[in-house]
Amino acid sequence: MAHPPRTSAALAPLAAAAYILPLFFLPGSVGPALTSAAITIPMCVLVGEGIAWGVGRLEQIELALARERDRAEQLRELDEMKDRFLSAVSHELRTPITICRGHLEVLEEEADEREVRAVKAMCVSELALMGRLVEDLATLARADDRALVKVESLPLDDLLGSMAAKAGAILGDRVRVVSGIGGATLRADPQRLTQALVNLLQNTADHAKGDGPVCLRVQAGPASWRFEVADDGGGLPPGDEQVIFEPFSTGSSRGGTGLGLAIVRAIARAHGGEAGADNRPGHGVTFWIRIPR
Repeated sequence: MAHPPRTSAALAPLAAAAYILPLFFLPGSVGPALTSAAITIPMCVLVGEGIAWGVGRLEQIELALARERDRAEQLRELDEMKDRFLSAVSHELRTPITICRGHLEVLEEEADEREVRAVKAMCVSELALMGRLVEDLATLARADDRALVKVESLPLDDLLGSMAAKAGAILGDRVRVVSGIGGATLRADPQRLTQALVNLLQNTADHAKGDGPVCLRVQAGPASWRFEVADDGGGLPPGDEQVIFEPFSTGSSRGGTGLGLAIVRAIARAHGGEAGADNRPGHGVTFWIRIPR
């Protein structure tokens, strides 16, 4: 039952030889035995080929059913992702819209200039938040588009110098920039790579506990550059290492829209690399971006 089709037919000559040749050395008439062989061997071939064909068809049906189950599961996951996406986007946009509308509705016509300026500043701030959300969504939508990154030769020292200034603005004197690699160049999109590293630094500033040092460092591997942002802020809850990189997933007890780290991974993959987190629960976490050399 396990042999593939046409195996019985291929072995039929051997079966015939094994069945017929001994007849010439045994006592008795050979004729009836040859007649029996002429009937038995073809019947065995037919039965064997029939079983093999049936088992083959059964395997094909099982494979087709497995593919359909996988396809149905993928469609279900996509439908759930669509629902989560719509829910998250509507929530993130509804909040600033509600704030702006509420303040404008209660603004009196005879309000003084100071109150009008305050409401105007608040509305501009909320609109900027919506603008950033839309820009982040556009970046994620283009994650699979090669046009997302424009790769060029980039001096590593220049990039780290720029990142040191940005990191200082985000984390103050907590940040430590470590390289140990002088005069090297990498092939990357400077704007997108800077965006990804800023997102990691901002994520650390928002979620790492305490005011311990944050290390921004780069290491040279055999085939890639590895950028790291490491902190001693307690680490992630176990199991959040991959979840936090999903769009709109804020992990366990984490605020924000959940787009920052998703954009980091999208930018890394657009460069042909990857992004991830080495978690030390209770101690700290090292977020990393790997860019091919």
